[in-house]
Amino acid sequence: MSNVGGFMKADKEKKVLVMGGLIVDKYIVTDKYPLKGEDVLITDSFNRVGGCTINVASTLNNLGVDAYPVSTIGGDENGNIIEKYLLEANINKNCVIVEKDKNTGYCLVILDGTSERTFMTYKGCEEEFSCNLINRDLLKEIKFVYLTGYYLLGSFAAEILSFIKDIKELGASIMFDPGPLVDEIQSEILQLALDLCDIFIPNVNEIEKVKIKLNITQEFGELAEKNKIQYVIIKNGSKGVTAYKGNKKYERLAYSVKAIDTTGAGDSFAAGCIYGFLNEMEFEEILNVGSACGALNTTFIGPNGKYGIENIERLMKEENDNA
Repeated sequence: MSNVGGFMKADKEKKVLVMGGLIVDKYIVTDKYPLKGEDVLITDSFNRVGGCTINVASTLNNLGVDAYPVSTIGGDENGNIIEKYLLEANINKNCVIVEKDKNTGYCLVILDGTSERTFMTYKGCEEEFSCNLINRDLLKEIKFVYLTGYYLLGSFAAEILSFIKDIKELGASIMFDPGPLVDEIQSEILQLALDLCDIFIPNVNEIEKVKIKLNITQEFGELAEKNKIQYVIIKNGSKGVTAYKGNKKYERLAYSVKAIDTTGAGDSFAAGCIYGFLNEMEFEEILNVGSACGALNTTFIGPNGKYGIENIERLMKEENDNA
């Protein structure tokens, strides 16, 4: 690996599987979110390829990491949009299979004047999983796996976790992001995902749902140590993150930027952390890089903004200069 400014250039031999399914985000932009039964004007509408998988893969791609999104997509218009995007963005599609007679999922994203967004999701064939999605030769090169809880909502959850167990035994590190629908994951599936992960990265609302779902009463730092989770990173939007490495607690405030759209910010944060872990950074520096990625992503409309290591370094320098 070679230095780029203060950062390490990504090692292409350290490949990442990004598991969670590919969908299309259908944006509706309005000045305010309507009350029930209310009518408001739409100021803009457009499509973006979205979902946690592509959001994480796109950020890793920005940082020069060789990322492989894992998904089944349909042969419909939404599937065609995804295929075109992967080609144009130069993102690996070796682990993406097209099922011509099936439909691709999509998400309606309502973005209001406060930069907040509300989601309504239609699940398609992206929830389907087979080990055949991943080439056997590629498995030996995977150093890191990102898994979103969205992928554990369907009937393929047990098969997905069996695959995760196998690839972990080959030496890959596992990051588990439970997602906002974590309380709809079956309890035994959720517990197994926690048992398998090395890094647990919920947001502040999701961690409370996990506690309720699994009847957890301990502080999560203590629980993580008991379950052999090496790191717990709790995202709290514009308030920053609280993280644990064993029993040691870390706090990281969010970077100050002019946010336009918060869609995908948490996913970009996760990808920045993966970059840090791959490059064996100190934990505080990992949180810095993740926070910078999450903040930069909010300065673009849509979940997949284009920025690079130099933008991260500039944001960090600006914070240090203003300290």
